[in-house]
Amino acid sequence: MKNLIIKWSALLGMLLLVTTAIAQESTVAMAKILRVTNPSQSNNIQVGDVLTRTIELEVQAPYQLSQQALPMKGANYHGIELTDIQLNTSTTKQSTHYIIDLRYQVFAAEFVPAVLQLPAEKFALTGGSEALTVNLPAWQFWFSPMVPKVINNAKENMYPQFKPTLIDLAAHQIRLALWLGLFLVGLIGWVYINADKRWLPFMNGAFAAAHRKLKKLAKNQVGEKQALVYMHQAFNQVHGNNLFVNELDEFLTAHPVFAKYKAEIAAFFERSNQSLFADQHQNSEQLIAEFIGLSRDLRNCERGV
Repeated sequence: MKNLIIKWSALLGMLLLVTTAIAQESTVAMAKILRVTNPSQSNNIQVGDVLTRTIELEVQAPYQLSQQALPMKGANYHGIELTDIQLNTSTTKQSTHYIIDLRYQVFAAEFVPAVLQLPAEKFALTGGSEALTVNLPAWQFWFSPMVPKVINNAKENMYPQFKPTLIDLAAHQIRLALWLGLFLVGLIGWVYINADKRWLPFMNGAFAAAHRKLKKLAKNQVGEKQALVYMHQAFNQVHGNNLFVNELDEFLTAHPVFAKYKAEIAAFFERSNQSLFADQHQNSEQLIAEFIGLSRDLRNCERGV
């Protein structure tokens, strides 16, 4: 009778091993652990230290990770508390990719160095014909207490406080002042070169004023005639009298800053004569756009840019 019991026990044990092996093969076929990342340091861990583990899984359809069976945030295992858990998921037709970040904090009350461990975790897979699990093994580390078990005199174990060493900021303050000065000079220069409005008194030259007015004109024949008036007013103001085309060389001799635009200025007077006297109108929109460009160039000349 005793031998029969032993034989049946052995047979049941073999069946259990075969069943376990089949279940493990089924789990491996449907779920694959791609990566397990443990904390980089396994010694000198102290109270309050945070340890993070990451497990990356690929689960074949129709199985999926059961989020209801994930480890509970706040669970405590011998002084190791799961303070946070993050789950990132990406899905394809064939499988689902999971990245699980587990964040633990150590609150163990040990007074001598001890070997502790982050707990083993199980992740359940559902959606198929049978329930499967993926196991994350425990991870051991050395815990170092912050104080010895017995302290006879706490005062003797305290370190004196000291003020932090002061840093001389004089050199940094000088550099900061120089950079601020360069920034302000650059900002003023940028405004002086590009601004249309009268930000500074010396920015409101005759062509700067004409440029502002031209940009506000409607692009039609009425606006074309007014644009010619604005440009002639600017030339007359700089010349000190009415400027005619036959006086152009005299004007450029007196104001050489505009000499590089002699051809453009001559073309302006020719268009002006055609519009005012020959009554030959061009495309008003294009003409006003050309006047705006010419006034901007002449504005830059009078600003010395």
